[in-house]
Amino acid sequence: MPDLISGANAPLDAPRVAAAVLCALPADVSALLVGADMRVRSDADLVFYNAPESGGVRWSDGGGGQRIDLDLAAVAADVHAILLVVSLAGAASFGAIPPPRLQLTAEGGRTVAVFTPDGLSSERAIIGLEVYRRGTGWKVRAVGQGYDGGLVDLVTAHGVEVDDPGEQAGSDAAAPPAGMAVGAAVPGAGTPGPDGAPRPNVPYRRDDPARSAASPRPSQQDLPPASPDGEVGYVERAWLVWEDASRSLAAYRSTGEHALTIRNDELTGRVPKGRYQELLDAAAERLNADVGQLRDELVAAEHQASAEIAPFGGVSWLTWQPRADLAEGILLGHLGAPELPGLRVPLILRMPLRRATWISRGVVPGESLVFAWSLVSRLLAAFPPGTVGIDVIDASGLSGAGWLHGFPPATVHHLLGGGVATGPAATERVRRLLDMVDLRMIGGAETETPAAPVSGPPVRLVVVLDAGAALADGDESHQLVRLVEDGPLAGVPVLLVETDTPVPESVRTVRVRQTCHNLPCGEGIVADPWVGGDWTLTPDLLPDAGDGTRAPALFSHLLGEHTRGLVT
Repeated sequence: MPDLISGANAPLDAPRVAAAVLCALPADVSALLVGADMRVRSDADLVFYNAPESGGVRWSDGGGGQRIDLDLAAVAADVHAILLVVSLAGAASFGAIPPPRLQLTAEGGRTVAVFTPDGLSSERAIIGLEVYRRGTGWKVRAVGQGYDGGLVDLVTAHGVEVDDPGEQAGSDAAAPPAGMAVGAAVPGAGTPGPDGAPRPNVPYRRDDPARSAASPRPSQQDLPPASPDGEVGYVERAWLVWEDASRSLAAYRSTGEHALTIRNDELTGRVPKGRYQELLDAAAERLNADVGQLRDELVAAEHQASAEIAPFGGVSWLTWQPRADLAEGILLGHLGAPELPGLRVPLILRMPLRRATWISRGVVPGESLVFAWSLVSRLLAAFPPGTVGIDVIDASGLSGAGWLHGFPPATVHHLLGGGVATGPAATERVRRLLDMVDLRMIGGAETETPAAPVSGPPVRLVVVLDAGAALADGDESHQLVRLVEDGPLAGVPVLLVETDTPVPESVRTVRVRQTCHNLPCGEGIVADPWVGGDWTLTPDLLPDAGDGTRAPALFSHLLGEHTRGLVT
């Protein structure tokens, strides 16, 4: 019977489970069926005593307390998770009573998970457990996220529309209001707390606008969807492993912070000695077990990884053959954390590219160029031959990309847009590419692509070197901003690379970087999109890229394949 700590997870091996709660005050139990964005599809996805059933989730009260029954096989495929919620009525808060104890049981009464959230204070509603999809199965996670404003704030945050509950002074906590319906006041609703927001110190946050571009996080739209046939590919497996590792790491760090408060109490004699070390040992044991399981999952799935999502030193590159279709994704590098020395999680950018990508300038000269040409090489490998070309724009002309002019004339003309565009030619190249984007966006059906004003393959990868210089010119850079925002969805993905010129601090720069995937060029920090934890990204680089000012062998080979594909 797993006794979970906040953020920890465990597999569910039972198709039917029931959730109940033990609480010192009368408490309402409810459930939210949410998608991958953690929002309900409609108000019908809130299950409680006045709307007791929805798609495999049923509320009941048999006299022994409220419970939520889950028939996981009957849950709709577009439901990513089921949030199990506990709320108090009236002005009571969880900080005034012993913490509630949530229990998940399988048929026959077998307990499969227990969670007792700690650290609660002014919260009047909490997400206790999350039952979520994991590949073809399900897992349960201990959450413990609280809301001072009660159930109204909680369900509103997840997309349920709720009428103004009004004042509830003197409400009877023991008797739920009668006649409630979705769209009306939620059980236990009252006046929101001082901030009306979730507790900021819990490891369950889907978004954090306070994070700067220096600690970028992938967007929710980057997360791979569940495979419709139930099969889990390598790209989806890598993202699932990263999610579980992020939550396990957040739980471990949260336990460490809590243990420090226990240690202070031990030093002052308020509690017996030993609990601090006991908490740390249990958290470390749990983390090591999770890491071992996740590492085994990655190893077992490695045979599915094609060259585009494998390290450059892997054997799959030795046997690479041109593709007949678009690859599922490209490998950016590997993620790690100091607490997880035995786990390297591949960070894979899903194809086709829906957003531009920004590579920050590194400490070592040429570092960002090496990463850029490594990614360009992977993108060439990800497309069938003859379907993608490259437009290199270097406004300052100082990024050392002149080696591109050394390729055969047919390659330079058809695949490289005539070569590196510098000075006034860079402005003209951006304008011509924008013409292509505008034509495609008004061209009707997606299968109808107007003749491009730029000769060559239909997909044009735009590589903007010295992005700081490109954004410095206010009169011309507005066209680049438009290309960054509109190009990827029109078959013109954009890669911006910081090299020499410092990036101007302007609204324009902020706008561009908010549109992009933001990547460090050396070992840098990337924030995960689930709990906002920091991970160190180690980019996977071409072994012979040097300082980015000469042609790597693999890049030359891939460019040659595309030239032959275009000719044939």
